[in-house]
Amino acid sequence: MYRMLSLSGCLLPALFGCLLVRAQEKIAYPTLPEAVCQDGVPRGQLIDDVYRDGRIFQTAPVTTVTLRPPNGTPLRDVPVTFGQVFRKGDIKQGVLASAAQASVQADVKRRYDDGSIRFAVISLWVPELDGEMPVALSDGVRRQTATRPPVQAADLLQTDFDATVTLTFPDGEERSASARQLLKAAGPDATTWLAGPVATEWLLDGTLSGTDGRLDPDLRVQFHVRAYAGCKAIRVSVVVENCLDTWAGNIGYDVAVRIGKRGQLVYEKKDVDHRRLSRWRKDFWWPAAPAQADVAHDLAYLSASGALPHYDRSIVIPERTLAGMAEQWAESGETDILGSGSLTKYMPTTGGRPEIGPYPNWAVQYLLSSDARVKAIMLGNGDLAGSWPIHVRSARTGRILTLDERPKFWLNGYRDNDRERPLWQADRKPPPPERTADGKQHPYYLTPDVAHMGSYAYVPYLVTGDFYYVEEAYFWGNYTLLAQWPVPRQDGRGIMADQIRGNAWGLRNIADAGFIAPDGEPEAKYFAEKIHNNLAELTAKMIGPPEYNRMGFWGLRTVDDARIQNAANPRWMITAPWEHDFLMWSLHHLTELGYTDAAKPRDFEFRWRVGVFTHPGEYNPLLGAPYRMAVGQRGPDNQVIFYEDWKKLGEENAKLTKIPASEKPRLAYDYSAYLALICGVDAEFPQAAEAVQTLLNITGGFHGMLADPAWRIVPRKTLTDARR
Repeated sequence: MYRMLSLSGCLLPALFGCLLVRAQEKIAYPTLPEAVCQDGVPRGQLIDDVYRDGRIFQTAPVTTVTLRPPNGTPLRDVPVTFGQVFRKGDIKQGVLASAAQASVQADVKRRYDDGSIRFAVISLWVPELDGEMPVALSDGVRRQTATRPPVQAADLLQTDFDATVTLTFPDGEERSASARQLLKAAGPDATTWLAGPVATEWLLDGTLSGTDGRLDPDLRVQFHVRAYAGCKAIRVSVVVENCLDTWAGNIGYDVAVRIGKRGQLVYEKKDVDHRRLSRWRKDFWWPAAPAQADVAHDLAYLSASGALPHYDRSIVIPERTLAGMAEQWAESGETDILGSGSLTKYMPTTGGRPEIGPYPNWAVQYLLSSDARVKAIMLGNGDLAGSWPIHVRSARTGRILTLDERPKFWLNGYRDNDRERPLWQADRKPPPPERTADGKQHPYYLTPDVAHMGSYAYVPYLVTGDFYYVEEAYFWGNYTLLAQWPVPRQDGRGIMADQIRGNAWGLRNIADAGFIAPDGEPEAKYFAEKIHNNLAELTAKMIGPPEYNRMGFWGLRTVDDARIQNAANPRWMITAPWEHDFLMWSLHHLTELGYTDAAKPRDFEFRWRVGVFTHPGEYNPLLGAPYRMAVGQRGPDNQVIFYEDWKKLGEENAKLTKIPASEKPRLAYDYSAYLALICGVDAEFPQAAEAVQTLLNITGGFHGMLADPAWRIVPRKTLTDARR
């Protein structure tokens, strides 16, 4: 499925092992010098060669990832794999990764349009980890030397490794799939995700079959088998899917997973109800779970790459918060396969919650703390994002079902002339009743919603490089498109037609999926095209010609649509400023991912967002972050007459929103206004820095949701510098 990019070996002085990813060469498998011994230390003549011929070129590290033994306990024989995103232009020659006494491998997954490397997966075998070990990542290239091959399928098949999934259905029939058999059948054509002398990972996909040879028509199984050097440690991710566009309903079964030729039982669960369009994942090690290191990325560099917001790194997450999160996760009862994890089961539920925001609270808490307990929560929620009924895989292509393949398809829809919808099969087993005996919603039922959708797999992929997460990001980005009504979506163009907040979170998920999609994969082009289509549509409608309005208002509702009772002016046209704050952040995030065409619609909205805090003589800044804002009214002909001066805008909103009689009034949506205004500062929008200062003067600092780390991004340069 994935075309591997070349790797070549290199040597550094004693105590350093490294592997180089060549920027241009394209070969099937990476290599490592023969003369590098198991612990990665160069020996004998090769060291002299490196310095005598001067063929190695290396810059200072662009970033460093730190490995730590949990609780400070020394570890031996530690396999490590992590993901790393790079800033554009930093890695032009190749990824040169070095760590003391460790063998290191890098697999490039994505490049920028200038040829520099965007993302790579780094794998190490660490013989001894007695304390912190820095893994330095720099830009470098050297000549090819004598090499040895990567870990081969034949090496693995010479061991007793196997992983089998057996499903027993209500009628007693058993169907199973074997990783070993799939790998043997694939032979040299087996798809690899990683390939090198430190680790090779095969992506195996197949159906379940019974003893009579009959194949299951609906369920698919994936085995992601990662073998480290010498096959001393094998990690297998087992994924079971009910996702095909043949539209199976609920499927009931008992599941058992066994490891090794002897079939050691490592997981079982009875009475699984596998809901439609969902999938589950479990990880196992063979022959035994090895020691695991904590991996700490450099958040400053991750943010500088543009892949993540510039979070306030001065925040220290208290131990009681970290411990409380771990305790809540352990006691939730929703962490097993097909559970909801930390996500809200009924996504349309209103109100703030941890998964809503630029990125989920648990992901930000991890990025700020590097705490292993919170990382487990973040990755657990990334795994359980598969539980939601949004995953559509094309039976024809084996990839996500795209709008390019079915431009008139509507996941939430019904037949409408030539429009398309899912044609659901009957459930193979009736799902549970919607209500439990005590009247509560049954935990089986999960309801997705674009307007309240989080980002579940993007950050997990950035820090792990796991294939499961990149596919999960594809599914959620594509769900955003499939869930839109095809008429305003303009069929295959993929125009977002959701609530403003839904457009914000949807554009984020689409863009993020496209950003991490590996080179040469169709999803990269697909998601990028849909983003460009949306930005062109927004620009045409906002900027024109003709310009929609000079104040930057967008996304209007009537008083009735906004559910305003006894309105002082029943002809008002209303917006929800906080939803637009989300959209401004999303558009700014797109610019940081490289979509320069997002700047015009973003700056259009910045006009009013900055203006309400910088015209105090005409517009009271205490009205700067309300739940609703009146931005105009319908004229006699029902055409919108915008309030295009600050005084009139201020007068009308003073009628709509009551200012609290308090010495320290709290703005209803100060946190979202702050988020948008910080984006304005980074975009160097006029007076954005003054607007931030006005807002903080009103709030008296960071309180309530303004203090939530998930919303606390800070300018990439100081406010003082921004005002100059």
